[in-house]
Amino acid sequence: MEICDLIIFPDLAKLPKSDLKSICIDMGLDSSKLTFDLAKQIWSEINDDMEKKGVFIPYYNKLLAGRISVSWFNCDDLKGLSQQIIEKEKYNPFEQKIPFEESELETKPRLRSASMLTKNTYYLRFIYKDGTRRIVGEDVEILPTSNTATAYIDEEQGLIEVRASPDEAQKIAEVISGYVKQQLSLRKKDFIKPFGYNIDKIAEILEGELQESKAAPEMWLDTFGVKENEAILEILKALDLYFENNDIDGLQEKLDDAKAILGEELLASPFISIILAGLGNVGLKVATKDLRKTVFYQLLQPYLQPSGGNIRFNVEVGGIEKSFSILIGIESKSIYFKSNSTTEEVIEYVREKLLGATL
Repeated sequence: MEICDLIIFPDLAKLPKSDLKSICIDMGLDSSKLTFDLAKQIWSEINDDMEKKGVFIPYYNKLLAGRISVSWFNCDDLKGLSQQIIEKEKYNPFEQKIPFEESELETKPRLRSASMLTKNTYYLRFIYKDGTRRIVGEDVEILPTSNTATAYIDEEQGLIEVRASPDEAQKIAEVISGYVKQQLSLRKKDFIKPFGYNIDKIAEILEGELQESKAAPEMWLDTFGVKENEAILEILKALDLYFENNDIDGLQEKLDDAKAILGEELLASPFISIILAGLGNVGLKVATKDLRKTVFYQLLQPYLQPSGGNIRFNVEVGGIEKSFSILIGIESKSIYFKSNSTTEEVIEYVREKLLGATL
């Protein structure tokens, strides 16, 4: 099957409004409607007409991308995966969609369709139950809801790229590895480890800018209580007063009082790290410049353990350089592409830079 055969309505509905308007204009449809209505109108007009699905061709690089979370997995050996899928499924998903009954869906993902890109790379699409919705009428009815997710496979690289939330991505990767009996060798790619879990280095290799950093204090003190917090607060207040009236004696008095409470051992640590130790999480953000170039970030960064960050970078798409943003999740080992204009070129750029794997 071609990529256009994999497309479902939610893929179309998440396209940017400008693209939906362009499709409507090309099809001779009303382009003045709201985003959802534009998508619904296009979908109704196509109605499984393969020739009309040709209008999707200029947007193939967006339909399976967009605003998504991406996780990467490795197996010892994925070679022959596509053949195993064909042999183990009743229907060949590369030739037709595997039929299913809505009532039979479970939280365990099941393969729905597939499309070859090259000899060793292809897309797989999975469907699964992801929750329930409540319909209120004369009575209250609870109905299950389903979701569809995409996986990009590179057999040669042993790479599974799943475009779903981290939890769902793990389930999908397990199903995929099961086709070639590689569940035990399946492992989530810790793409941040080679960079020493340093978000700054990831921003650097993407040739981008760090816009936001989320972190926890590097030093954690179980004994850090009310008295310790008050002692630090008094030091900061005394510093303010010193800059107001040059009261060096008042500052010295507060420092001596704090020293008695905090103790010699604790005060051997840098004062910035002591201040941060009293915080649960620290978030720093800038709107227009690179956070790494700000004095405050440079001051705090050595005493923080990052948990994530937002990076903005440029990628050339269709001959035009455009700006995109991603959110790095250190604990989840995932990347969230924040723009619904994200394309395959953008995902490939990040994949190539961070993993060295290309299409």
